[in-house]
Amino acid sequence: MKPTRSKNVLKEAIINCLSSIPIFADLDPAELNTISDHMHVSRYEAGDFVFSEGDPGDEVCFVVDGTLDVLKLYDGRVEKKIAVKAPGGSLGEMAVIGNFSRTATVKSRTDVTLLTLPRRRFDQICDEHPRIGVKILRSIARLLSLHLRDTSQELFELISPRKQP
Repeated sequence: MKPTRSKNVLKEAIINCLSSIPIFADLDPAELNTISDHMHVSRYEAGDFVFSEGDPGDEVCFVVDGTLDVLKLYDGRVEKKIAVKAPGGSLGEMAVIGNFSRTATVKSRTDVTLLTLPRRRFDQICDEHPRIGVKILRSIARLLSLHLRDTSQELFELISPRKQP
């Protein structure tokens, strides 16, 4: 297979994956094509750590295949699973918005393929293609708002007095 052919096949596969990720739902095919040029493909084996809580955050990750566990530190140990990420899921959205450290540890439950978008490449997209950048930022804002709403509900349920039987 010629290098150009395999590069085109990879690009088509990346575009196909991007089209199934909610953050990119508002992008048209030409915009997805533009984004695909900025993506990197990463592979992890079952049991690998993708990143650890407190690490510098410099990219957002999108799950292509496999499953990831999102874990929080408890008493200095990785213990509490707070989420599971499956294909189409994303993690590290705050990393492309600001210079935030990782708020959780992510470990691969199975072999995993990720598409990653480094912050510097996202900044480049925003500079060169502001319409695309705005669409992505709106989607990230919606996603983070939903996470905050869910977290607020969980906190409310934890602190609410329980009714006695």
